[in-house]
Amino acid sequence: MRRFVAQARSHLLKRALAAIASAPIFSASISPALAQAPVSQLSMSETTIVRFAPSAPANDTREGFCGTHSVAAPARHDAFRCTVDNEIHDPCFIVPPNHDRLVCDADPALKKDGFLLKLTKPLPKNSKPAHKKEPWILKLADGSICETMTGTLPAVNGQPARWSCAIHIRDQVRPAGVVTKLTPGKIWIADRYPESAIATPGQASGKVEAEKVPVKMIWE
Repeated sequence: MRRFVAQARSHLLKRALAAIASAPIFSASISPALAQAPVSQLSMSETTIVRFAPSAPANDTREGFCGTHSVAAPARHDAFRCTVDNEIHDPCFIVPPNHDRLVCDADPALKKDGFLLKLTKPLPKNSKPAHKKEPWILKLADGSICETMTGTLPAVNGQPARWSCAIHIRDQVRPAGVVTKLTPGKIWIADRYPESAIATPGQASGKVEAEKVPVKMIWE
């Protein structure tokens, strides 16, 4: 009987020692997993603001005229809304020091040079830039590019959608909603809505909550 009790105690002792020995191994297997937690792609320290300075394209020159200051880039005194062969180009930027040469259709976010516009008429003297100094192009933290819309703007929750957003992957362009408002700060925040939130003319639309998206870069 004593031999049986001794064997039982020995067996229990071995199990206890095995459990203690395995505990550090389990703890060590958890800590690396916690240390390798993924970092959010939206984390950023501040919004970068760039004043676009176009260079004159060498191989594409067209003729036209400009009627008013730019609607797309209202923060710029040197940006205009111009016409070439009955087609509107906005914005077109003056290339100093020659005020009879402008660059149209340039897009720094998409790395497009645009074309050089040679004026057939002097720039308008009675035109004034818009009072509201809004950015021209936005790059959001998720990689989507938002560019200003001109003409009649669609509405979301009774507010005009000022920027149309898209994700550009090689030759593919995927719509990524619209932005109605920007909140300035160290990190600017865009109020973005899906395309489905745009109100249909003549029909009331329901209230839609905005997605608050950090702005990575602003061109003006």
